[in-house]
Amino acid sequence: MESWKSMYLIIWISFLQILLILFAPTQTSLEQMATIGIHVVIGLAVLGLAFSVYRGVRQSACPDRIKRITRTTRNLTVFQGVLGIALALGIVFSLGSLYAAIVGFLHVANALAIITQASSSATAYDMWEEKEFQTPAPAQQPMPAL
Repeated sequence: MESWKSMYLIIWISFLQILLILFAPTQTSLEQMATIGIHVVIGLAVLGLAFSVYRGVRQSACPDRIKRITRTTRNLTVFQGVLGIALALGIVFSLGSLYAAIVGFLHVANALAIITQASSSATAYDMWEEKEFQTPAPAQQPMPAL
């Protein structure tokens, strides 16, 4: 899959992941377990895509800034996994609602950061690939005197 398509895929999968958790049914423990299972599988897919995108972009001739942004996206996805594990362990071992609230907040904030970074790199890579960076700037007209 082309790098830019994978970049956009990370954005939309992460967005759907957030919606899944926000609007997940929480009536029964079976529904909760199914939601968590789906959440983990989708999270692993985002992690795999982030590594794949970074590897593809790193091997391309694109500007270094795009490579740095994709590396940051990859690092954020790794951190997201660590936060998810920390949150799950906190729930399993009943570390308290304050712990769950803090780690949960960081988990959500990090998910939004992943979307932001992936959006930035996807747009920049797409523009670089389409050679939009190499178009000459329009001639500047002098400012009229007041």
